[in-house]
Amino acid sequence: MGSHIVIAPGSINVDLILRTDVLKGPKTFRGCYSESQGGKGSNQAIAARRAGEGRHVYLVGAVGKDPWGEQALAALRDAGVDTCYVRRDATATTGVVMEYLYADGEVTIGLEPGANDRVGVDDIERARSWIESAALLLAQIENPLDTVEHTFRMARAAGVATCLDPSVVPVVDTERRRLFDDVLPHVDLLAPNRSEAEELADIPVDDDDSAVAAAKWLLDHVPVVVLTRGAEGALVARGDETRFVRGLSVDSIDGGAAGDTFRGALGLALAEARDAHALPLTDLPFDVLVDAARFANAAAAICVTRPGACESIPTREEITARLASGSPRGSCS
Repeated sequence: MGSHIVIAPGSINVDLILRTDVLKGPKTFRGCYSESQGGKGSNQAIAARRAGEGRHVYLVGAVGKDPWGEQALAALRDAGVDTCYVRRDATATTGVVMEYLYADGEVTIGLEPGANDRVGVDDIERARSWIESAALLLAQIENPLDTVEHTFRMARAAGVATCLDPSVVPVVDTERRRLFDDVLPHVDLLAPNRSEAEELADIPVDDDDSAVAAAKWLLDHVPVVVLTRGAEGALVARGDETRFVRGLSVDSIDGGAAGDTFRGALGLALAEARDAHALPLTDLPFDVLVDAARFANAAAAICVTRPGACESIPTREEITARLASGSPRGSCS
């Protein structure tokens, strides 16, 4: 087993953002425009790299042969992410997300997946040697499900720790069944947010008890669940054990990259824990899993105090300083 982390497959986008001081409605309005590097794969790769200092992080994905693709690759390389398996696709645009942020906090989002929809099994096969020797594989569902399934089967067969961010829960019954029957059996740790947990478990998550109920339901399908709940923190669950990692008190100005920052930092902390304990992820002491979530929680807390996506992701030094300043301990339940 190597010490590197692989994000595969991982989505890569450019975020086009228009902030306005008007309320949402059927009218033309003026606003303040900005661009940011985004995509869950890209953000999580940068988060893992910054949280891990010198640890090697590979991203497997695709961008278009366009200026936005160049911009995306430059941002990843500047952060120290290895992009040798990010393919330039001449027949597709780089993925684009258009965000309209209104005065009352409402957000309208439009997505052109572009090259993200072209990431296939061949892209994964090119990175096979690095995937099979990784300390940890982390992926989302913003690329074709066939590709996600192939990657997780490959990693599991090689004994690699596997983590999935179920970022797009399939709504078509056949795709949903494929997720449960063909992907989740190869996942060690599932990291849904509140809404994703609700969609997967069909249980409203609006308090501690319902969060535990949803996590317990998901544990019938995966060994470990880390359910994020925004400002309320996260819930870690394995077997009969559950523990809350409470949110930190911060002045939030932009939560756009918080979830990705959490998952990238979580993946890094879990990879380090595997190195330290020489154990499979699912056999790590429960307190170690909780500490990994606490590390990720601190990273996300810093992220929301800054504008932008990848620009807001903190370094390891910042995360450890935030933890040292005092953070609430998780409470048993």
